[in-house]
Amino acid sequence: MFARVVLAFGITLTLALAACGGSTSSSNSSPSVSVGTAAVSLGTAAVMISATGQLTFDPAMQTAHVGDIIQWTNTGSVMHTITFDAEPALSDPSLQPGATWEVKFTTAGTYQYHCSIHTGMVGTIVVS
Repeated sequence: MFARVVLAFGITLTLALAACGGSTSSSNSSPSVSVGTAAVSLGTAAVMISATGQLTFDPAMQTAHVGDIIQWTNTGSVMHTITFDAEPALSDPSLQPGATWEVKFTTAGTYQYHCSIHTGMVGTIVVS
């Protein structure tokens, strides 16, 4: 009886994952919102920002053009996040040490972001 229940659960779970695309990883997704797209790899980065071991974004303020790809790299030894204040769909919840993550803005504006783990770790992107 127990084996049948486990088998039924496994089949149900497999079908549910297939219906949802089978992926639960947010860092590999490419949400498309009105101001841009975010993903692990969008192409060649025009702007690079480091999330450092000193708990800063370097540089803390950066400019870019509409269509530029901005890439964050975690150069530290602890996890960081890239959490946009006004655009949560573009945020990355877990930038592991050594990992990269990218955003391509399609709308000009000033975009402020922070690390939700480390208070005071903030940055700004000005897209023109």
